[in-house]
Amino acid sequence: MQQFSFDNRITDWVVESRHEPLTSIVHLVTVFGDTLTLTLVVIGVLVLTWLSNRIDLSALIVLGAISAYVMMLILKVTFARPRPPVEDRLIDVGGASFPSGHAMLSTVVYGLTAVIVFRLFPRVRARSAVLLWAPGLVVLIGLSRVYLGVHWMSDVLFGWIFGILWLVLCLFAHDQLIRRPALLRVGTKRSVNVSARSAPEPGRRVAGRFAKPTSPQREAAPQPEATPLAEPKSGTDQGTSSPS
Repeated sequence: MQQFSFDNRITDWVVESRHEPLTSIVHLVTVFGDTLTLTLVVIGVLVLTWLSNRIDLSALIVLGAISAYVMMLILKVTFARPRPPVEDRLIDVGGASFPSGHAMLSTVVYGLTAVIVFRLFPRVRARSAVLLWAPGLVVLIGLSRVYLGVHWMSDVLFGWIFGILWLVLCLFAHDQLIRRPALLRVGTKRSVNVSARSAPEPGRRVAGRFAKPTSPQREAAPQPEATPLAEPKSGTDQGTSSPS
């Protein structure tokens, strides 16, 4: 896959416009899209959601980041687009150019982070404008790759597009599992049913022995009734006369 015509024009303009201190700032910005930085972000969000007892959100950030990384590798191998010329690069990188891994993965990781923080903290929901840092940072990371000469502009554009699509897919899958929790209990119900069916019936021979039937609870023996004491006889019955 070859670059588009506007890619060459943008790259030429960027190379001619480089200057300090902008170059140093761009070097710092692009670090926020490195694999190590994104991994630390995922670990931090994982700990935060785990302490908040939201295991579903923990799975969302971990599985979303890992699946996005795998998808990015598949796309790079599929399109196999070469990077811009080496003489235009300010850093040394290898591999295919399309799509930009920094743009795609930062969109997924920082996008999921913003959504999770929004769902966990009521104060953030009351001031949702603070979450604009996420798309702003993603845009800066993508542009930094063009400035450094390691990606064509179309690499970054499609990296954002693929990242947004994967972000939406992860959120949709998470919402479906939350709304239909029975899907998460299918394996549990199946194992319980199998255990119930495999239990031996009373009196059935199992592995050379008979299953002992459960003995009914013995009824309590009736207590003997107490015999009433004999009443004493009156004086006339004993043959004695009462005094006059």
